[in-house]
Amino acid sequence: MTSNTDSILSFKSLMSATHDELERLTQGVIDTYDTKTLQGFDMNAAIAAESKDLFSRCDDYKNGFAEVRARRNIADSVPDKHLHDQIIKLPCGTLWLAGIYRNNLDQTLIEVIGEKAVKFADLKLYLPEILAFFSWCKPEMVSIWSKPNSAHFNALKQVKGAELEDCFWGAKIEHISKLNSNEIALKPFDLANDWSWYKDEYHTFHKDVPQLKDRLEVEDKESIAESVKNDLCYVAYKATQKIGALVLEPCTELGYKGVLISDFIIAKQHRGQGFGPKIQADVLRQISARFEFICGYIYAGNQASMNNAKHTRTLLRTEFTLPIEHFVGNNDAD
Repeated sequence: MTSNTDSILSFKSLMSATHDELERLTQGVIDTYDTKTLQGFDMNAAIAAESKDLFSRCDDYKNGFAEVRARRNIADSVPDKHLHDQIIKLPCGTLWLAGIYRNNLDQTLIEVIGEKAVKFADLKLYLPEILAFFSWCKPEMVSIWSKPNSAHFNALKQVKGAELEDCFWGAKIEHISKLNSNEIALKPFDLANDWSWYKDEYHTFHKDVPQLKDRLEVEDKESIAESVKNDLCYVAYKATQKIGALVLEPCTELGYKGVLISDFIIAKQHRGQGFGPKIQADVLRQISARFEFICGYIYAGNQASMNNAKHTRTLLRTEFTLPIEHFVGNNDAD
């Protein structure tokens, strides 16, 4: 709890969450997904998986905060528990979960998750006190997840400076129409023969599309090796030419036995030729006996990947970032 006697909010570490609090927040997470397109969706399985995932944030606390304290120059007077994700009770009794994160652009975000949709008007009211609690950092923006094309989504989209960021696409594999193509062949990714080609294609992509360089990064070799070990990393060929690579990792999103696309790149000379859906279709045939769900996060500014995802998956969840200026100092302007 904060010691400020004027506080209208209560704070406690996610580490201390009760079963009821965790389940309420988990329900809030699930409500940010558009699950109506998911045939056979199991709410109980989703709550179990998403609750476990939510509480796994506490794993970041286990090794202490020496690196964070040094990087952010955090005073010793700030207790470790103030660096944890915080369960916040609003005056009406509604729960929020707030945590501090860095994105791949090295920007500091405060992410807010609510058991009910987190509205802009409530952020304006309560975020100043939350930012005061996290006074050891200066977030540059607020991250809010929203169900695509809902009233909440449309309201956030209208906020000045709002940016659509990560978009989560997914589908049950059995309900994806399979394309039949004899044009390509899949082979397991071979670290000895494919790693240099993979890195070179990324180097070329970053030169050609510099605005996405910091958004789309080369997977580290250890992650690729883990996917290879799990038989979830592929290179697609057209005759003898390598045309693309797709990297997957197991996941339990929404309670499914699923795979998440962690990387998908098409070689420069083969871009724009419709190979993306064909590669995905071949991969689905490879994994359909082992997995029931395929998903992935795509940056909204990566239009080519967003268009490619539409061939096999549905947009299930979206992230908005809002400028921190709305919530600090004179924040009367929309």
